[in-house]
Amino acid sequence: MAKGVLGAIACPILEDELIYSMSKDDEISHVYLLDNRHAKSIKIKLVRNGIAHTIISEEEFLDGSYRIDVNGYTIVIWMMDLGLHEEPTDLGTALKDSMKRMEKYIDAIVLYYGLCGNGLKDIDVWSKDNLNVPMTIIRDNDGNIVDDCIAAAIGGTKQYLNLLRKYPGIMYFTPAFATNYDDLLGRMELFKGVDTGDDSMLKMVFEMADYHEVMKVDTGLGDKDEFQAATEKFANRMGFDILTLEDGWCTLEPADRVYAEAKGLLG
Repeated sequence: MAKGVLGAIACPILEDELIYSMSKDDEISHVYLLDNRHAKSIKIKLVRNGIAHTIISEEEFLDGSYRIDVNGYTIVIWMMDLGLHEEPTDLGTALKDSMKRMEKYIDAIVLYYGLCGNGLKDIDVWSKDNLNVPMTIIRDNDGNIVDDCIAAAIGGTKQYLNLLRKYPGIMYFTPAFATNYDDLLGRMELFKGVDTGDDSMLKMVFEMADYHEVMKVDTGLGDKDEFQAATEKFANRMGFDILTLEDGWCTLEPADRVYAEAKGLLG
């Protein structure tokens, strides 16, 4: 049985994978969620999935004034800002800073992230050289860090390339992407410098890029009704057709793997 404190630093787009792994782990003794504005949706999901947890002040945990219960196997969740995706370099810098701030209070770190525009390229090398605790991140079967949330959902870079070849010029929505698309569109390279609050501008950019469809990449996680409603809202707003990725593409292997690896780091 694992014993120690695992720090989970997560992007809201990959919080479903973390919730999924925790919900089927009966060895967890304590779950703490650092309270900030980026934790809004995971608060709901923790309750919805029956995961007992304690919400604590982000500031008090990071300055050491809040003492968590370290008996047994403890997880401390720290949700990050979606806005960090706007500049990959800024994302890498922010996550490195976050890990340095957290490391003195935990025994290992797991990042619920992919490369994200290469913002986290060589993050594992940096971590070995700069952290006093071990770290792991979502990887594919070949041991490579997945590109992003879509790659995490379908198994890695090779499958992602196959998907892009078969279905080019399509917006891909996982459940968490669908419910956060308003925040994400402005962070995408396609919309750099575009007022994403102006639907006419969004439609024009999509038209120029020849995007006319959104595809549901159903990971089996999240709330199916919310997923469908959010996808329909986007499709209606942009005048897109909705497609659904056929069975056989999605896999939870990367989620299972990173969680098992993270627990293994605790000894």
